[in-house]
Amino acid sequence: MDSGTAFDRFVRSMAVDFEKWHDGTGYDLAALAEAGPGERARIESLLLARGVRDWRDVEALAALNSPGARQALVKALQHGNAEIQAAVLRCAPDVASREERIAALVSALGSAEVFGGLTQALLEVEEFHPPEIVDALFRGVLERDGAVAGEFAAMLLYLHGHADSAYDLAQRPFLLRFQEEERVSLFVELCGRVGVDAGRYLGGE
Repeated sequence: MDSGTAFDRFVRSMAVDFEKWHDGTGYDLAALAEAGPGERARIESLLLARGVRDWRDVEALAALNSPGARQALVKALQHGNAEIQAAVLRCAPDVASREERIAALVSALGSAEVFGGLTQALLEVEEFHPPEIVDALFRGVLERDGAVAGEFAAMLLYLHGHADSAYDLAQRPFLLRFQEEERVSLFVELCGRVGVDAGRYLGGE
């Protein structure tokens, strides 16, 4: 069993080596939960001084849920990269207005990479997909690289009731075509499957 105070254990957990990075191990939230008021204040000061660098910081600040921590999360949502924004939406969704949530997800769908916040954003999209988000998915099918376009197409099939999940293996043969075939014709085929007018997105093409 780990020795030392809850503060000591939490601080040690902030040293992220390759194994922790690879396995997606966060900070010691159990130690944070055990910390007394004085230790929690010290942990908060440490996190605020460090700044929000990745999802682990977001997770810990959300667990603290103090006024200072929440203010830091709001700033992270407004100014962080796609990975950090997605982490805020996952760990502390109540700090974001509906408009901020939409803006962060649309931004992630437009530019985030698979290991840089896109996967987390798509998990949010499964549960939250107003028209602005759906439009961003359609645009991404046209504009993003083949693998990402395929993921967006999978999500659109699911959201429109044409797949059992966003990861429906029955759709895989169609989705793999996005990595090889001409995009516009595939986009038109996708729109036909989900009952959407492709012309809304193709413009003069």
